[in-house]
Amino acid sequence: MEIKSLGYIGFGAKNPLEWLEFGTEILGMMPARAVPGESWGFPQDPNFKIASGGKGIADDGSVYLKLDEYQWRIGIHQDDANHGILYIGFEVDNVSKLSEAKEHLISNKIDVLDGSSEEAQARGVGGLIKFSDPSGNPIEIYHEPTLDYKFLSPVPNQTFVASNLGLGHLMILSANREQTYDFYTKILGFKLTDYISFEGGDGAWFMRCNARHHSMALSKFGEANGMHHIMFQVDSIDSVGRALDRINAAGVKISSTLGKHINDLTTSVYIKGPNGWDVEIGAETVNIHDDDKWIPKQFVEGDIWGHQGIMDSVAEVSADLAKDNDGKN
Repeated sequence: MEIKSLGYIGFGAKNPLEWLEFGTEILGMMPARAVPGESWGFPQDPNFKIASGGKGIADDGSVYLKLDEYQWRIGIHQDDANHGILYIGFEVDNVSKLSEAKEHLISNKIDVLDGSSEEAQARGVGGLIKFSDPSGNPIEIYHEPTLDYKFLSPVPNQTFVASNLGLGHLMILSANREQTYDFYTKILGFKLTDYISFEGGDGAWFMRCNARHHSMALSKFGEANGMHHIMFQVDSIDSVGRALDRINAAGVKISSTLGKHINDLTTSVYIKGPNGWDVEIGAETVNIHDDDKWIPKQFVEGDIWGHQGIMDSVAEVSADLAKDNDGKN
């Protein structure tokens, strides 16, 4: 299977408008100029007005955020019960690659559903298929995303490193880490970049599907399942520093102080997002351009310097997820 990138993610929230404020004012994203499924009118028609008015808010209250030339990357949907992942979208080149992906999944005994034309329209893509990973995360593979090149961050002098590398990366907590790891590497075709082992079999495994050091990371920390953090890469260390100024001015909780990871060399800060899990803002992440020369490595620590509080954050998010899971059972 030839996955190109981590294309989009959707999750639930009690109040999606909190994410609109957080995403624009703190992270520097832009509201989608048109929400998925809206008409763009005729090219260069000066009289056409997009129905949502560039606010990034759909009729059902969902919020859509963009950070590059893709129409949107982040979808936040009103959901009082589920503040976790509602879907993760991976991109393939075209409809032929989508058909090949479906056949490959079925041959590996994965239950696959075809996305309807209405669902494809709701994602702003040409077509999609749906299934779940072994940890229960809903996955979509899609082709032909809608592109809108008029991205302009509301934050001065900032761009995101995204485009063909994808929106950034996710770290998912997975109690059945081995089965989920095998799924991403042996079935979806991700490659292991490196890993960190903790005492007792816990740890973190970092996987790539393009030149970005990792688009997906799996962390086993006890029996927790769900999102630990989502990372957005910005263009420079200065952009990280300016984000930190905004974070401090707004009183946003810092989960892990400014630091530099030892494996992907990212300089970043982790903050608490509106859903309770972490958001990482970083720069200068390693890219891997020659798979044949890259050898996966095991690390015994996570950072060259800084990132104080990161393990406390993992424990806190894990405990919150365990409470949520208990409440659903």
